[in-house]
Amino acid sequence: MISPAENAIASFTQRYDASPDIVAVAPGRVNLIGEHTDYTGGFVLPVAIDRTIAIAVSRRDDDLIEGYSLDFDETASTDAGTYDPSHPAGWFRYVMGVLSELGKAGRNVGGFNFTVGGDVPIGSGLSSSAAIEMAVLTAMEGLYGFRLENVDAALLCQSAENNFVGMNCGIMDQYISRTGRANHAVLIDCDDLSYKTIPLNIAGHSWLVIDSRKKRGLVDSEYNTRRRECEEGVLCAQKAFPDREIEGLRDIATADLDSMASACPEVVLKRVKHVVTENERVLKTVEALSSGDIDAVGGYLYGSHASLRDDFEVSCTELDMIVDILSGTDGVVGARMTGGGFGGCAIALVRDDAVAGVTETVLSDYRPDFLKGESADIWPVMVSDGAHIVENG
Repeated sequence: MISPAENAIASFTQRYDASPDIVAVAPGRVNLIGEHTDYTGGFVLPVAIDRTIAIAVSRRDDDLIEGYSLDFDETASTDAGTYDPSHPAGWFRYVMGVLSELGKAGRNVGGFNFTVGGDVPIGSGLSSSAAIEMAVLTAMEGLYGFRLENVDAALLCQSAENNFVGMNCGIMDQYISRTGRANHAVLIDCDDLSYKTIPLNIAGHSWLVIDSRKKRGLVDSEYNTRRRECEEGVLCAQKAFPDREIEGLRDIATADLDSMASACPEVVLKRVKHVVTENERVLKTVEALSSGDIDAVGGYLYGSHASLRDDFEVSCTELDMIVDILSGTDGVVGARMTGGGFGGCAIALVRDDAVAGVTETVLSDYRPDFLKGESADIWPVMVSDGAHIVENG
């Protein structure tokens, strides 16, 4: 099977009749647990996966930036330093966003040619956006001979998405795309931006991704609304506990929720409850992985999904259907929706000897009307390394 990097190189060579100077790849991600906690200063536990975006680049002698997207079969261009957030090629905005933020940081780039594409499913909640951002940044590092610290790289790509694309995302997706490590999850503290690699102690079990094939559009969804509700929850907590220093939802415990009820609209309290309990589930999952308590990990996955469905209200009929099917299937230890919600993917922890049977059951039983007789896409996750340069020209 041809890799995204090989595809990018072949396309570049065909279009520009030359080999690229730099080829960089960056992975998508699956968040094992810790959903909608990153932008509230909480904990997340993602892994980088063996689905990547690759970009092949070479410098030009002028200031033209010209590129081709294999995924969209589309060419786009602009002059270096001239970046339009309303550009009609949506994929190109992610490229320009990174270049714009590099310029703000004093690292202006000149003209270059590129091809970009990959196998991270777009709109499925596996963070193709962070992968293209991090691939572009990594390519620019290689092309211009600089290297940002991991935190600075993640913050720059997050700013590209926040400030240029208009998606008010947290830092998790960009961070894991940069720092991922094979066979390890990464526990990220989104308050101080520290991280720790966690060995995946799941012998005899595999992670499966189940793509509901319901496309998400987080910029147009209720993601930004949920973020505002969480910010309102902080104000409610400050009102309920005037003698405490509360800077974020990280400073609230489960025991505080009842006391907040009188100071908080019901819907906001539900959002706060999810974030507070989800942070607890992340830390308990890390403990369970460390001790090899796989059944406990499964319970936390199911608990996370219920909270996202009932308290944060970002699941959907299709994701609930998949988790319900999985929960009644032999060999499944735990499952939940993963990603921002409103569509996209679920993840399941499954015994190795049950993977084939679980796959067959989901394909048979998951038949939403919009797929017109088709079913989900399912594949095992290979936990992989973060962004890197794979070839120098």
